[in-house]
Amino acid sequence: MSGRPGFFGGIRPSDAPERGADFGFGSEGRDGTPVIRLGDPRPSRNDGGFGGTPGFDPIWGTLGPPVAQASDPWRAPSEDVEDGPIVDVEIFGDGFQIQGQICTGQFPRLSDWLNMQQGFIQVQEGSLAHLGHGNLPDPDHQKGTLWVRLSQIVMVVEHTVMAAPRPGAPVVQKERRKATIVTPGYSMRGNLHVHSYGSMKQFLESPDPHFIPVTELTMRWINDPALVSRFPFALVNREQLISLLDEPATPAGEGSQAGADPESSDVSDHRRWGAA
Repeated sequence: MSGRPGFFGGIRPSDAPERGADFGFGSEGRDGTPVIRLGDPRPSRNDGGFGGTPGFDPIWGTLGPPVAQASDPWRAPSEDVEDGPIVDVEIFGDGFQIQGQICTGQFPRLSDWLNMQQGFIQVQEGSLAHLGHGNLPDPDHQKGTLWVRLSQIVMVVEHTVMAAPRPGAPVVQKERRKATIVTPGYSMRGNLHVHSYGSMKQFLESPDPHFIPVTELTMRWINDPALVSRFPFALVNREQLISLLDEPATPAGEGSQAGADPESSDVSDHRRWGAA
């Protein structure tokens, strides 16, 4: 059997130049188009290896790190604290307690500012405190700017009383109602201030205000009922309410304050810790 030369015996001598010209990286075919030659021992690299090209950054590439431009519309706004009243606060959540300061900006009252916020709020000089013992320093917790998710806050206690006059503000007739509130981690008893002749159901189901003012508040930790805190004024997150006990009305002359605003009452900033 004669067959074709080189069919079983390997590449024919006449095929070698033709095969070498058409196979592999970096060569050209018969029509002048570049072809790929596999296993080229001399790879053509003009970057001198990884990071060899001048101006090449291993993270940002050849463009380098971004440079902020003053006219860039996508530039993030400055997070510097705006001017305004500074309020000392204590923030309670389910399993955490924070001390710090909040700048209310253009708002004269903490409640007005708090009810306008969404997402996270900024707490200056913030630090985590011992649960139930916020007045004890903790050397392991450093102070700094804390960002707290608003929906996870149970209560905000205002230690700096801002009784700024508000000329022209409408006076809303409210009735003081004693109530016991249960939230995640806490049991509270204090005074709610409901619109006169309004129902508790309407007060609870209304979406506003997001944080409800409570006066003469006594708070207990559910996990440790022996721990008791008392605050003259606090703001309780409506979304964190689990149950509310509307206690019977007190005798005449004790339960009603016509035209009283719980947030502008002149109460001393005091706090008492103790055991039940």
